[in-house]
Amino acid sequence: MNSRQNDSGKAAILPETTEQHVKSGENPVQKQPAESGSVKNGVLKRFVWPLLKVPLYVVFLAATVILILAGLEKMAGYALSKTTLAHVYPNDPSMALRDFTKPVSHYDYDFNPGVCLEYNLLKGNRYEYANNAGFRDPRDISTDKPEDEYRIFLVGGSTAYGLGAVGEAAPAMNYYGIPFRETIAHQLELILNANAPIPGKTIRVYNTAVWGYAYQHHLMRYVTKLRLYRPDLVISLDGANEIPPMCKLTKDWDYFQEGQFNNIIRHIFAYNGSGLTSYLTLWLKNNTFLMTYVWGGRDLFQELHQGEPQELHRDPAEESETSDASSSERPDQSRALEEKSRFADRNAATVVRVVEDFHGALRNDGIPHLFALQPWFYLSKKQMTEQERTLASLTGTRTYYGVPSDKMYQLFINKVSESARTKGYFLVDFSAYFDDVTEWVFTDWCHLTAGANYLLAKELANLVKEHIFGQALTKGDLIDNKNSFFWDFAPSAKVLYAPPSDKPENGPRNMLSGYPGQAVYSSVVPSGVEKAEVVLDVGHVYPVSRVRLVWADEESVPEKWAVEVSTDRNTWKTLVEATREHTDNYSQWPGFEHVASEPSEARYVRYRPLDGKTRPIKLRCWNIQR
Repeated sequence: MNSRQNDSGKAAILPETTEQHVKSGENPVQKQPAESGSVKNGVLKRFVWPLLKVPLYVVFLAATVILILAGLEKMAGYALSKTTLAHVYPNDPSMALRDFTKPVSHYDYDFNPGVCLEYNLLKGNRYEYANNAGFRDPRDISTDKPEDEYRIFLVGGSTAYGLGAVGEAAPAMNYYGIPFRETIAHQLELILNANAPIPGKTIRVYNTAVWGYAYQHHLMRYVTKLRLYRPDLVISLDGANEIPPMCKLTKDWDYFQEGQFNNIIRHIFAYNGSGLTSYLTLWLKNNTFLMTYVWGGRDLFQELHQGEPQELHRDPAEESETSDASSSERPDQSRALEEKSRFADRNAATVVRVVEDFHGALRNDGIPHLFALQPWFYLSKKQMTEQERTLASLTGTRTYYGVPSDKMYQLFINKVSESARTKGYFLVDFSAYFDDVTEWVFTDWCHLTAGANYLLAKELANLVKEHIFGQALTKGDLIDNKNSFFWDFAPSAKVLYAPPSDKPENGPRNMLSGYPGQAVYSSVVPSGVEKAEVVLDVGHVYPVSRVRLVWADEESVPEKWAVEVSTDRNTWKTLVEATREHTDNYSQWPGFEHVASEPSEARYVRYRPLDGKTRPIKLRCWNIQR
């Protein structure tokens, strides 16, 4: 410290810095800005930073989370590219994000156009995609109908769609599936063009069915969508999907709120908690690879619908549905049964009115309509096969809400049949159609095997031919022995002649396995000794009208070929003659299927190329049926 005398003689203490400034001639005021900056920094630390710290921290965390999610999204996209979905959608990976179905406010839900509807490759089929309108059909459809097309729509639920075994029946039936070519719609188209041709027209039958659909869906979907495509005829095959809602015997029952996914859409449009959660979940599934990978490509929209799991199989008698009774009073058993019966009649009558409305909408548009009631396993009196005995042992759908499904379906059948008689619309009841069949018909409680699908298609074709087209039925339309239409004669046939195989493992039995697969019959190049043909002996003389061929690859398809039949192996009759342009892509490999207008008696069946080129015969599958 330095000191000096002031005027009073006392020493004054001066800071060294001040004295130094004085000695150096500097003005102490010049250091004020530095002192002011320190004050500002202090203010910043004391007041501003605490205010900014939390927002900046939140921004940092948000950025970190976004980066992590973006990384996970990239990883999920890569992981998804290594799954089956990458093969299903090789040209458009974003389609892997789509669900099978999508919400539609005015008729519940529908298929997403372009989505893959069938992954099952057990029968050698290709992946199958919904067309531009969301139909199960490989052909796109235009609202401008071609002049030379007669357009038929098959509407219905999962049986008309061709779903195969579902639920607990799926593993019991070895996940039996129905590819497109075994659907009722496709077989109906083949049969009608062969047995009931329209001069100058090609008959096209489009599969517009959607699993889970009931008559309320058919009505609203026709009014808002299907009529835009100008069908010439509508065939509805349904009935089983009416059973669950009709079995809900409650006072406040509302058919139009019992739709398959109606509760999800209703909640979403109500903007309530569960609805917004469902919407957010659906949005994430349909817009991120991460959620798609987590859900494994499953239809999230379908899985969100759990109904009311606690209530699903509750007996309505357990609930107090009578508001006029006091809490201490319970209706006696007779009154409860009477009330159940009244509710059941009300529910069935409500559905019948919707059927009448559906018919009325079609009639007003001048479109012929054929109603068909589908079979139901628990109503059938057929002799059971081993598979069907297994089905009978499962819990299945014998009851809904404590109500026997067979009794409720029979009630509906009775009421809608009476309505058809009084209102004058065309109704056919297939509920007991298979009672005299001993072959395997049911894959679960309402879905059918390929053979059963063909029989229904043939019956529908006969009804259309006779009652809609006004044509007389012929011998080819005859259905005498239903069981015989299930048989494929090729697997048990004897190979009488085939050129030698090029390898021991490529023998001719490979093509007689029933469905195409990796195994193939591949012959040597026929020389002057070997004939370029394959001859089978099916063991007995049978009426034959259907044949299907699947070749090994595109190169093995002849420019022209024929399938011929004979009863004595001396006189041959051409069953079908076709060219390479007639092949289809329903299998993974080029194929061809044919339905003749009239059956031919055959014990011997011959396939031979007609293009005159010397080439090996390469076939993966050959089916021969009535």
